[in-house]
Amino acid sequence: MDSALTELRRLVDELAAHTHQVGELMLEVAPAYLSDTDAADVLARLCEQIGETIENGLAARRYAMSGDRRVLHRAVL
Repeated sequence: MDSALTELRRLVDELAAHTHQVGELMLEVAPAYLSDTDAADVLARLCEQIGETIENGLAARRYAMSGDRRVLHRAVL
């Protein structure tokens, strides 16, 4: 396999792992029972403090809940 492709896949995996950690933090602040709309209200200040967009924060939260990387497309990956 091409070493550049292997390295790219490793970087994507690493980014996904870090995003999952951020998502777990988001869930501590805005638990899973909250809708995205309600969670956005709660997470706005946290996202601002850590320099993240609310869209990426919500995507990370959904990823931590589902484990499905598709929620990261167009937001993080």
